[in-house]
Amino acid sequence: MLVTSGTFADADSPDLTSFGAEQFLSSLVRTSNDAIIGKSLGGIVVFWNGAAERLYGYSADEMLGRDISILFPVNRPDELGDLLVRVRGGEVIRDFLTERVRSDGSAVAVSITMAPVPGPTGKPMGISVIAHDLTLFNQQIAEIRETHRRANETLSTLETLHRSAPVGLGFFDRDGCTVHINDALATANGSTVENEIGRSIAESVPEIWAQIKPIFNSVLDHDESVLNVEVSAAVAGDLERIRYWLSSYYPVHVGAEIIGVGVVALDVTERRRAESFRSSVLKNMAEGLISVDIAGRVTSMNESATKMLGWTEEELLGEILGQVLLPTEEDGSVREDMSQLLKVRAEGLTVRLSGADYLCKSGAALPVALSASPLLNGTIMEGAVVVFRDVTDERAEQTRVTRELAGLSWVGRVREALDEDRLVLYAQPIVSLRGTRSSEELLLRMIGRDGEIIGPDAFLGVAEKYGLIIEIDQWVVKQAVRLAALGRHVGVNLSAESINAVDMLSHIEREIVEASADPANLVFEITETSLMRDMERGRAFTEGVVELGCSVALDDFGTGYGTFTHVKKLNVKYLKIDIEFVRGLVTSSENQAVVKAIVDLAHGFGCETIAEGVEGPEALTMLREFDVDYAQGYYLGVPAAI
Repeated sequence: MLVTSGTFADADSPDLTSFGAEQFLSSLVRTSNDAIIGKSLGGIVVFWNGAAERLYGYSADEMLGRDISILFPVNRPDELGDLLVRVRGGEVIRDFLTERVRSDGSAVAVSITMAPVPGPTGKPMGISVIAHDLTLFNQQIAEIRETHRRANETLSTLETLHRSAPVGLGFFDRDGCTVHINDALATANGSTVENEIGRSIAESVPEIWAQIKPIFNSVLDHDESVLNVEVSAAVAGDLERIRYWLSSYYPVHVGAEIIGVGVVALDVTERRRAESFRSSVLKNMAEGLISVDIAGRVTSMNESATKMLGWTEEELLGEILGQVLLPTEEDGSVREDMSQLLKVRAEGLTVRLSGADYLCKSGAALPVALSASPLLNGTIMEGAVVVFRDVTDERAEQTRVTRELAGLSWVGRVREALDEDRLVLYAQPIVSLRGTRSSEELLLRMIGRDGEIIGPDAFLGVAEKYGLIIEIDQWVVKQAVRLAALGRHVGVNLSAESINAVDMLSHIEREIVEASADPANLVFEITETSLMRDMERGRAFTEGVVELGCSVALDDFGTGYGTFTHVKKLNVKYLKIDIEFVRGLVTSSENQAVVKAIVDLAHGFGCETIAEGVEGPEALTMLREFDVDYAQGYYLGVPAAI
């Protein structure tokens, strides 16, 4: 008998006629995953291979010479006898499904093939048994059954959802043909469930298939869901109406195999129209709109807000609104408008502010009027919405009106000062830098009701606007002529209205005659702005003043475009260099160049120069070096009451 990796009860060694065939059979028995057993016609084990040891848990030593009945379950009392009878009769039993008992008492499902082993006479002398372990196979069958069960449950659940869900639901095979579809999705396609089953998406809704085909294929190829894709199509029977769906696509599995694609589609046509309307409103509204979350972070911003503030939505998203647009005060305290806005989120109140300021990207302050309301989701506070508008013009108008009202109050005060003789002149020295006669400029002040001294900036503008300036100038001229009669050399400032007034020259002449004053002691200071009001009248005035024996000084020289032309055309004796050039003289080479040019020009036209705004010895020394004739400023003398 052939010896293999299994063990025989007898080991008679016949003559070997084919060593190669014997090796093949030995390898087959050794490497087989199936249990190979040899037994006598009475059921005694005579051969037991390694796979049999692994399958049943008994070693060859334990089983050889032992009755095979040890492997049979007690609930199968007649099975062994029946099998032995059949095989002894020459029958080959194939793929007999049964159970056997392992050494540990557990049952194992097996598929058994039994065949008689013929002897020299052709009659059976033994029985061969091949047993295949069905454990793994049964597990696979169980898994397949469970998969089918789950699939059936899933399909059943899906069908239930199909019938009741308000959204479109469908299941399509790998070719895009409809397997399941609910009424909502079929209706959206302009059809019925019965008509859609078995039809392809391309056939039912070709317009939509063109949009989703790449997505459908991607789900199948990559086994990944694709969510929230918007598709659109014309309404059946009304091509001018467009409907929109938000759709998601999911791979459907049976085990590891993808058998199709599940689709969930939500009709968002009305929401899309509402969003389009909202977007149109936000885009075209003149007011700025900014929304913030519960923490005050910017979540959206419309175009008007961008135009007004200079910030784009992308720049402000996620930023704390109060930190960007509503900075704290210099002392670190929260601004009033910011504290009011905090109430919107903290207390759920609507706040309206008419005097707030937003900080633009450029750093400029934008005056705004705003309303801020809580943003609610049901009863839950999610943030706030701020709507604001630019009130620059309104605030300017308000300021103008306020000033107008204040000006009107000053009209009465100026009138009273004139009537009560509460105007007073101050004088500031004009020092000669060449040893010639010095002079002084007369400066107007007003004495208030409580004796306070009021500067000209507070009331001269009002006087000019409301027609009191000529009367004031006439008063100044009268006082100046009296000082000139005392031998003082004085400069008198006249307004544009007085220069252009037809009777101002006669008033000056009359005052000079009455006071018996030397007209050479009077210098009338006029600005280029005054001359530009009416150039011909301005020229007539200067010529008339000079004919009276007085002099003319052109004030603020160097700031006008036509200054040199005016010097050439007018009979001007003094050029007063503008204070801005003198204050920065020591440190600015540009100012030095301008002053030098003015001095050269003035001397070329036979004029003398007066430098205003001298505030230190360095400037005075430099003016002397530049050959300036006169100097005036706080360093040389402050204005003092006469």
